[in-house]
Amino acid sequence: MLLRRPVTAALVTAIAVLLSACNGGSANKEAAKPVACDRFCLQAHMDRFLDAMVRHDPSILPLAKNFRYSENNQAIALGEGSWQTLQSLGGYKHYFADPQSGSAALITLQRENDEGGLLTLRIHVEGDKLDEAELVLTHSQEAFDAYTKLGKPADNWMQPVPEDERMSREQLAAMANKYLGSLENNDGKGDYSFFEDGCIRLENGAQTTNVAPQTYDHTDNKEFMTLGCRGQLETGLLGFITRIRDRRYEVIDEERGAVFAIAVLDHDGTARSVPLTNGENLKVPSYYSAARSIQIGLALQSSDGHINSIERTSHELPYGQRTAFGSTFEPSSAVPGGKQATAGKLCDRDCISRSVDQLLAAMTSQDPLRAPLAGLVRYTENEQQIAIGDGLWGTLTQAGSVQLQVIDGTQAWVLARVTETDVPGLLALRLRFKGDRIAEIEAQLVREERSGSEEQFRVRLPFDPQPALFTKVDPLFSQTLEFSAVQSRDALSAVVEQWFTAVQGGLGNSALFAPRCSRRENGVTITGNLELPRPPVRKRPGNELRFTLENGSEFKPFALDCGDQLASGYTAYITRVRDRRILLIDESRGVVVARALFDVPGTVHEFMNADGNTVKLPSGLGRPTSIVVQAAFKIQDDKIVLIDGLAKAHAYGTHPGWPPTH
Repeated sequence: MLLRRPVTAALVTAIAVLLSACNGGSANKEAAKPVACDRFCLQAHMDRFLDAMVRHDPSILPLAKNFRYSENNQAIALGEGSWQTLQSLGGYKHYFADPQSGSAALITLQRENDEGGLLTLRIHVEGDKLDEAELVLTHSQEAFDAYTKLGKPADNWMQPVPEDERMSREQLAAMANKYLGSLENNDGKGDYSFFEDGCIRLENGAQTTNVAPQTYDHTDNKEFMTLGCRGQLETGLLGFITRIRDRRYEVIDEERGAVFAIAVLDHDGTARSVPLTNGENLKVPSYYSAARSIQIGLALQSSDGHINSIERTSHELPYGQRTAFGSTFEPSSAVPGGKQATAGKLCDRDCISRSVDQLLAAMTSQDPLRAPLAGLVRYTENEQQIAIGDGLWGTLTQAGSVQLQVIDGTQAWVLARVTETDVPGLLALRLRFKGDRIAEIEAQLVREERSGSEEQFRVRLPFDPQPALFTKVDPLFSQTLEFSAVQSRDALSAVVEQWFTAVQGGLGNSALFAPRCSRRENGVTITGNLELPRPPVRKRPGNELRFTLENGSEFKPFALDCGDQLASGYTAYITRVRDRRILLIDESRGVVVARALFDVPGTVHEFMNADGNTVKLPSGLGRPTSIVVQAAFKIQDDKIVLIDGLAKAHAYGTHPGWPPTH
């Protein structure tokens, strides 16, 4: 039978049941049908797509009217994102083609912002038109160099499998699903006999089986990589992979015995040690102290019921993020043990403040029932909807006593220093109450990016999070204003809206600020600070963060005060401030909490400062990204006095987890 595109894990499970009833596990195949686009046609479509990207011209592509495009899991307009910044492609190209379904994929190399990396592309062709393109760009010079050294895929990937060893489409998809299933909650006790003895695995271009002793995936275990595919799974070392979801088997090539799959590996951060089958315990590395999601492009070659070769690319996502195509991940909002609000009871300021403390205590104890939660709670973490009990609910171990709290009617916002086992961070929470129960939680987290726990392939901002600096909150935030100085909600929100507008495109507006205005972001004071930006720990192309004048001297925007800083035009790299939301307003204290997404297309390379000098922007701002900014503003007499909040870089075009207010 023909499998409809794409083959999902649920369908593979059903197929496996059917196959088990067949003689020898084989399935009847339909007679070959003519296809509109053969292997070489599909390959030509991919080449043309990438050529159009390098030319920055999508108009040359044959697109269907219903064409859909995503880049790093974000649905964006064709021509945006890396369409404007991709410089060139590398020499390594591994094509996968499935003329029967019209699907194809490619693993290749790319250079953007003078830094090498990987490019994984999946397309679908209907007739002679492209109707889907799914692109993942991973910025890793190490992976670029490893693949460049390889030069081309191993010969066995290009050779037809002998007819008597060839597997059906259903069997190939089931084999890929079996492999992913063996990784999920790996304990070393399964049947791993489906690997060929000489099976080789590549991860981001590096061979990770049958090699000399070396550490693997942030761990200190050096034996793992000396083993083969089967031997590695028999150790149980991968037990910190807690869920593999959104499995899609997009390209199935019976002739070459190849499958190209897309899946997301979730590491929920709760496994702190893993029992190995040799009797030892693996201490799970700090990188997995936090909940992580890794999207993989997975290629498998199989014949005669055994996997011969594996090639995998990876890209880190915000934990819980769904894939742009074909996601079936739908976390529940139901809270086991949650209660309905008490009839007629409302939560006043003291009740809300007390509930904030109860919520943080519940999260650090991994016990949701310690918080006054409603029966249904919509919970998001870094723009992703996940279930209560997942994500931070399983990793948070400490929440600092130093908090910035803002309360507005039935809502509260808190900014606090937190720790996930051994990874410090800063957490902002917005809560909405329904009566005396919490019905909404919006969490935004930034982590200290230290060696061993640094987010993979990230865009580095000029001021990385420094949670240790968040030792106190300016008392002005809690200071009640004189009655005559209290401004309306509309007047307060208008000031913040003007700030958003002034940031966009480096327009500037020094009149927005009080003379001694101070701004802190990610724990770091970014006004009057001569030490910023700090040099990167590992200098590489594309991550320079200094602003430089034409004469080569350094321009330091973060040494300026709020007004002069914004008037300098340094935010020219931010071309759009969108999805703006005013979260809370406390008129009595003159405090507004707001958030927005700052789009950085990577196409602006210089600006003219207030002195009329041309300033070259840091190369670190030359990659497309969207920055989620969330902050509290203290406002007096229509002037901003203080700003304190968080900023986190996400994939370009990131969609907000909550709808904007306008």
